[in-house]
Amino acid sequence: MKKITILLVLLFSISLITNAQNGKRNSAKANMDAGKLEKAKELIDLAVAHDKTKDDAKTWLYYGEIYAQLGTSTDEAIANLDPDALTKSMEGYKKATALDKKNSLYLELSTNVLKLANTFYTKGITSFEGEAFDKAIDWFDKASDANAVIDIVDTMTIYATALSASNGGIDDVARVKYAKLIEMDYNNASIYSELANVYKKEENFEKAEEILAAGRVKFPDNNGILIAEINILLGQGRFDEVITKLKKSIELEPENASLYLALGDSYKEIKNNDEAINYYKKALEINSDYFLALYNLGVVYYSHAFDLNMEANDLPFDETEKYNKVMEEANKFFLEGLPYFERAYAIDSEDTDVLKALRQIYTSTKQLDKLKELNNH
Repeated sequence: MKKITILLVLLFSISLITNAQNGKRNSAKANMDAGKLEKAKELIDLAVAHDKTKDDAKTWLYYGEIYAQLGTSTDEAIANLDPDALTKSMEGYKKATALDKKNSLYLELSTNVLKLANTFYTKGITSFEGEAFDKAIDWFDKASDANAVIDIVDTMTIYATALSASNGGIDDVARVKYAKLIEMDYNNASIYSELANVYKKEENFEKAEEILAAGRVKFPDNNGILIAEINILLGQGRFDEVITKLKKSIELEPENASLYLALGDSYKEIKNNDEAINYYKKALEINSDYFLALYNLGVVYYSHAFDLNMEANDLPFDETEKYNKVMEEANKFFLEGLPYFERAYAIDSEDTDVLKALRQIYTSTKQLDKLKELNNH
């Protein structure tokens, strides 16, 4: 009889201990619900450390909830109870998910995990907007990790991580994230041009072109990919190919003045000044105050005039007639370029290259009043 009594007492004691620990866990939840987070933290920390409750899914669910509230509290004293509270919250949800073999807590866990992932994502956006790109990457990665707890793959968060990395020049991260998005068939053309840009910076032009070719197959009419291809070719001085692609790009965006400017620049590079002038003027038809188009158009005439000027200066002293003829031709080109430089000057009177060109033209064409006015400005 004594043995039975002792056994009952032991069983009763064990039950009391278990109930006591469950009581701490439940009391932690109750204190959290009442807004008493300091006490809730104290109790849940005991519950997750105790042998009787440390392997219980609900214990870790409550742990995750309490630490999530600590990490998002606007009360500085509460937030300072654990600076790493949000990360610990995620660890709590991970353990709860692993222990919840029958998925009896799935709804509660899903709701709380999604809320936590959104918290991480919001912090990532704040860091991104503040140009703290390394911190943004960390927060976005945590958002992805939180989503993974409930088997959600959030491509938007991965894209945000990749964008943070490329904006921050953290190319090793950008390369991995953009490649992952391409593998996942993420429906955003910019991931191809962004990844290509990483390889371009490394001067791996072959890989960059390979990525862009794949992007063009998926997005055949995307001008962003086409422009990225053009930039790759420009970096290698492949102007004939640039011209072909720019013309295709203009078909897609006929009102984009910068494309006409780029086409004019490309023709200038291969010494086809007539076509360069043609496309600079087309750029100005779209935007009459386009400074670069005005300046570059002036440069085409100025360069030709300057070359003639140098040719004249190299003539022997006794070839006066030929000198005058060459200088007359030079001044003709100076005067053709002059209106474009003057319009550029009206837009930006501080540009040193424009000022230098105007002084040269006024001096060479003997417009001394204009030269004096320019020098006194």
